Amino acid sequence: MIDAWQEFRREVFGDPYLVWHEGADIDALTAEHERRPQRAERMVRAGVAEHDHVAVESLGGLARLGRAPSDSVALLRSALPSAHGVFRVRTAQVLGEMTGSDEYVSEVAAVLEGFGHWGDRIDAALALRRLPITPRSLAALHRGMLDEESLVRHHSANGLLGLAGRKADIANLSGFAQVTSGDPARWRAVADDLLGAFAVRTAGICGDRESFAVELGPADYSAPHHRAARVYLSGTRLPGPDRLHVPALRNIGGYTTHPDRPADYQNLRAALEHLGFAGLPASVTLEEDETAGTLDAVTAALDFDADVSRWRATDLLIGDRSRLAMEIGPVDQDAVRLRTCTMWLDGAIVTPFDNTAYVPQFAHSLRTDAALYRAGRSPDFAHWGPTTDDLHAELLPDGTLRYRLRSRIDGAGDREGAVRLRVDEIVAVLEDTADVLTAST
Repeated sequence: MIDAWQEFRREVFGDPYLVWHEGADIDALTAEHERRPQRAERMVRAGVAEHDHVAVESLGGLARLGRAPSDSVALLRSALPSAHGVFRVRTAQVLGEMTGSDEYVSEVAAVLEGFGHWGDRIDAALALRRLPITPRSLAALHRGMLDEESLVRHHSANGLLGLAGRKADIANLSGFAQVTSGDPARWRAVADDLLGAFAVRTAGICGDRESFAVELGPADYSAPHHRAARVYLSGTRLPGPDRLHVPALRNIGGYTTHPDRPADYQNLRAALEHLGFAGLPASVTLEEDETAGTLDAVTAALDFDADVSRWRATDLLIGDRSRLAMEIGPVDQDAVRLRTCTMWLDGAIVTPFDNTAYVPQFAHSLRTDAALYRAGRSPDFAHWGPTTDDLHAELLPDGTLRYRLRSRIDGAGDREGAVRLRVDEIVAVLEDTADVLTAST
């Protein structure tokens, strides 16, 4: 069937070099589908099985015309766990388009963050510019601006510009010289500046000042645990702190609701007073649904920016990302017991949903396992608390680490792989990481 797909590919799309250089002519596929739909669908399925991105693009083209097979989404989801490079990018793009969900953006971001060919990383950066804005897409493009390959930095910068609604090419802006320089500090300066354009994305009024509203200031991606915020009740701005602790502000909604009862203003009063606000009116009537909507909007805004902050946090690398490594974010004096700790295995991030570690517990778990390895024992690998809950791995006697990374995408299976590791390098990464984490608390 592979030979049949390659023959069909050349027949419909032409010379492979031209397809690579100019892209696949989806109109040609459409014409072929009109003539012989069953053959075209059979061949496209074969191309997906061969992990050819042109086949995925073909399915996307048919879907836009309402002609894709009814099981196209299921077909692509089944291919996602073993997808890599451009094929992974196109599969995620088409799935996002067909389902209307932004959950596939992280699949594209993973290609830009990973250790594939630089051309694949460029393709991912180009794709992210055309996909919905998510915390992971912004952080991946920020990371892409720190890539060793100049062209990856270039297209990642353009990705951030594009998502910010700017059509300019970084090559025509003053920061281009810094992006193409050999100094990583200059790359980061431009990356931080471009990412800063999104700090105001969730700023503004949530709710109605005449009843209840929270006005959020711009996010601070380098210090995400405090944020400027003003609270209004019955048309009056409440006197109190201008800069609030984000987790406490985010959880106001938790103090005001109960699963078995409607929202209670008296609980909201207590929560606001606990945050330091004064001058609350003696009596006020709040509409339940509107109040809940305001609180949900505040939570969503704070969560979005907190996620951008934790995914962009890169300060210190311990180990080899192509084998085993921990990438640790900077210390935040507002939350010294929490720290970004992104784990890498076999060239990919294996903490894709939670990369925030509770330092006392996480460091203790790392030291405990390091001591067991030194004693010649083999503990369950990466059982280090919630941060690594989505990773399941087993270290075999010959040093092969077989791993499975849980997928949270409906209908897509887990990713699996294997990498050879030495016990001494595992111990070094665990102990060095624990030392760094505990030095800050």
